[in-house]
Amino acid sequence: MAELLLHGRPVPTVFDLLGRNENDMTFALAWGMAQSERFLSDVVAVVAGRPLASGDVVINLQRHDELGGFTDVEVSVPAELDLIFEAKRGWNLPSDAQLRLYAKRLDQSEAADRRLVVLTQWGAQDFVASRLGQWELPYPRVALGWERLVSIARRHARSGPHAERRLLRELATYFASVADMRDIDSNQAYVVSLSRGSIERWPMSLVAVVEDHRRYFFPVGRGGWPKIPPNYMAFRYDGRLQSIHHVDEYVIATEMTEFFPGVPPTDWDPHYLLTLGPPIRPPTEIRNGPSIMRAMRTWIDIDLLLTSATITDALKATRTRRSDLDGGG
Repeated sequence: MAELLLHGRPVPTVFDLLGRNENDMTFALAWGMAQSERFLSDVVAVVAGRPLASGDVVINLQRHDELGGFTDVEVSVPAELDLIFEAKRGWNLPSDAQLRLYAKRLDQSEAADRRLVVLTQWGAQDFVASRLGQWELPYPRVALGWERLVSIARRHARSGPHAERRLLRELATYFASVADMRDIDSNQAYVVSLSRGSIERWPMSLVAVVEDHRRYFFPVGRGGWPKIPPNYMAFRYDGRLQSIHHVDEYVIATEMTEFFPGVPPTDWDPHYLLTLGPPIRPPTEIRNGPSIMRAMRTWIDIDLLLTSATITDALKATRTRRSDLDGGG
């Protein structure tokens, strides 16, 4: 059998031929719903709160009419249901203009149940849902994380006809790879400093947040913080490297009370809240060294971080390696 390559690399699933932008992702979703009635029924049940009552379903891709513009995906059952899906990578929301356009489209529908569904980044579902609720629209708005679609596809891939199982496995793999914005193959850690002092009005320090709760948080895309969560975090305090953790999960949150009992209400700007994997402890004491100052944050290759005499040495070696890889050596 011939090997299929894309840009010189094997194609993991047929869906990867589509690409990785928002339109590509919605094409894959529409194809999956059209090919698997079980997948379609579960997606509808999640966003509408009930299963389909009719099998007379129409799925429109990038529908265009006299109202102008396109809808990403529209699922409709005559007189029963009309769902408009708007896909987003990242944690962005539809614009006011988009929302007004969708409301006009739903105004024209004769379905008893009309809803707008925003497909959103892995971990951003609660944040996006709270923001959607602030708009004054006459129709229900539902935020649906791509990870929920992954779980639905994986569940149905365990049974049913072979061709359908294979399609749903590939669909789940594709969604999992494009919906998590991180570079999951990265071997770099984002190294940050922790304080033993208590967070203002909190009964704990950042050290306790990491060591006792296996969590960490930082602002979304502000103040020089990463716009996309790292694959690995490394923490230093008391003048040395303490631990490295894989970022197992993350959500976008503004209110921390549900995650940390006993803390006061926060109502912060959006923050990435990371769930950390087990700590990787350095085999020897690795001090900061002269170039790692105060609250400095930086990216360092994990292998160099664990084998260098100091974090400063690891940073220099990482920069040299990256320069060589980029052709600067």
